[in-house]
Amino acid sequence: MLKRSGPLYRRTARATLCLLLALTLSLAGLTASAEPAGAAEETLAVDLLNGSDGYTAILYDNINGLSTSEANAIAQTADGFLWIGSYGGLIRYDGSSFERIRSQEGISSIVALYADADDRLWVGTNDSGIAVLEKGAFHVFNKADGLRSLFVCAIAQTSDGDIYIGTTQGVARIDKELTLHVIDEPQINSEYIHNLCVGADDILYGRTQAGDVFTMKEGKLTGFYDSARLGVSGIHCLVPDPGKPGYVYLGTTGSELYYGALEEGAAGMQKIDVSPMQYLNAIVIHGDQLWLCADNGIGVVEDGAVTRLENLPLNSSVECMLTDYQGNLWFASSKQGVMKIVPNPFADVFAQAGLSAEVVNSTCELGDQLWIGRKSSGLAIVGPDGLVEHAPLSSAKTASGEALADDDLMTLLAGSQIRSFTPDSEGRLWIACYGKYPVIRYEAGSAVAFGAAEGMPSERVRTVVEGNDGAFYAVGTGGLTRIENDRVTDVYGEASGIRNTEILTVALAPNGDRIVGTDGDGIYIITDAKVVHLGTDDGLSSEVVMRIKKDRTRDLFWIVTSNSLAYMDADYTITTLRDFPYANNFDLYENSVGEMWVLSSNGVYVASVEDMIANESIPAVLYNRRNGLPCIPTANAYSALTADGELYIAGTTGVARINIEQPFADTTEVKMAVPCVAADGVTIYSDEDGVITVPSD
Repeated sequence: MLKRSGPLYRRTARATLCLLLALTLSLAGLTASAEPAGAAEETLAVDLLNGSDGYTAILYDNINGLSTSEANAIAQTADGFLWIGSYGGLIRYDGSSFERIRSQEGISSIVALYADADDRLWVGTNDSGIAVLEKGAFHVFNKADGLRSLFVCAIAQTSDGDIYIGTTQGVARIDKELTLHVIDEPQINSEYIHNLCVGADDILYGRTQAGDVFTMKEGKLTGFYDSARLGVSGIHCLVPDPGKPGYVYLGTTGSELYYGALEEGAAGMQKIDVSPMQYLNAIVIHGDQLWLCADNGIGVVEDGAVTRLENLPLNSSVECMLTDYQGNLWFASSKQGVMKIVPNPFADVFAQAGLSAEVVNSTCELGDQLWIGRKSSGLAIVGPDGLVEHAPLSSAKTASGEALADDDLMTLLAGSQIRSFTPDSEGRLWIACYGKYPVIRYEAGSAVAFGAAEGMPSERVRTVVEGNDGAFYAVGTGGLTRIENDRVTDVYGEASGIRNTEILTVALAPNGDRIVGTDGDGIYIITDAKVVHLGTDDGLSSEVVMRIKKDRTRDLFWIVTSNSLAYMDADYTITTLRDFPYANNFDLYENSVGEMWVLSSNGVYVASVEDMIANESIPAVLYNRRNGLPCIPTANAYSALTADGELYIAGTTGVARINIEQPFADTTEVKMAVPCVAADGVTIYSDEDGVITVPSD
């Protein structure tokens, strides 16, 4: 078992996992424990009904790992392997890759899988009977063993260890000695058996293709309920209630679910409308939730409410569901392949809010709302109940007193490209734009706009920061603009000695100095007495300076250029980081435990601030689309970091949310096993005690 502890280590462990296997050598040979670690988890690793939980859904098909794009069945053996049954054969997943298992016995067209209590995998085919896989070898049962039909589509095991198989011509039983017995029950001998499952009372429940239900005990038929007797038409799946013996759930080809005792029929059973789910293929019980695998996707019934899960890559012909030992969810589709859903510290804000993909330049938390500045579509606001349609204005005017006709902030901003939001110390929001009014101040339903008439040097402002002198400083095309008491009091541009007035960023020093980064001319330090220039001769590796930020606790400024990260001390001495793992970075945010989250065109890097300052080896963990980041950060964007650590990343297709103060809460135990050893071309499996013995020769 391997547990993660410590916030940075927890993330590093996800990227690099070292397994130390102790082997003991003796004169008798080489031995190693093959006993798998850990037990099956019952708790789901992610709550898909709770929008605050982040998750990643990955679809595997013939262009993404699988050798096929259809999956009929999925199972997990005790060693942690997942097995996928398809018309193209048996596929094994080891946690990182898929391997098609080749067999000399013709095991190719698979419709059912079952992992039994003895850690054997049973494989039902549609043309070759049933096979059991044990220690790498297949044993096949077919007509020579007495099977009436070679189509096996249902498998279950009772507490006595016997395996029951459903075929297109009744039921057969395989005992512990692997002897096959054909069950002779006239009511089901010629029936196409679709489902077999065992209840808490060790009763075997079955369903026929005709929609009839039957029960068996010790190989004998104990009940047969045709659809007319039950009063339920179109029964297509069933599952016994594990907490109430004798009670079952019946799913139909429509949108109905029935619950109760079979003896009572539909009149005595509870009928549940599970619309919009249609054509139920499987029902899986997890705690108080019923998971529905249907032809039109995946649904969950909880507290009487039905939710169809949206925005998942697998949404058609869902045949079955499995929860692996870590609580991750797996679904098989006979048309689309296999989908895995795993926890993800990142949440996709756009998907949750139902917004279409679009470039985002800025985010801001205002009260209980998230404000989003989109490149093309203006302002979007997400509140506790979803999208907010309007931001009414009771007052709208320019700073010079001209009344504006707009009565909604969204329409006022509709023609502008929002670049950033800046809350100030009085609870007002400063909005920087590319547009007629490049600066707008918003407060409780009123807006004050600054444009050319107010002295703004251009219609392009990237951001506004609040000074400790009561003034506000806006930067963009034309230089640095000082605003005080709703008046433009100064513009620092070419006349002030700034050769390049395309300003990308600004930071304020504790002594009042204004530090601006330009698009190609390095850094300018603007004091009350002079302007000082810093460039490549002063330690910068690039004079395109995209971000300058004051360190949260140290007397440093962090600098993001077009090709490096750097920091600058109180004397304005610049140190460029030599070994940060990526060059094209955009912004950075430090949490309270000394981790720097660096937003880049490759995703998000997390590194130790102390390592960055030491400027030697800088190991970092990368989050990108492959491991959960829903969108790549936007260049020159302004993301919001809230007081409790929620970082709303402005991305190229939406907004990603993650709390950088909360390390992953789970301490998932990673299952390791040595299922076999290959020696001189011979595969050697463990004995009954879980020991692999390799002869000394």
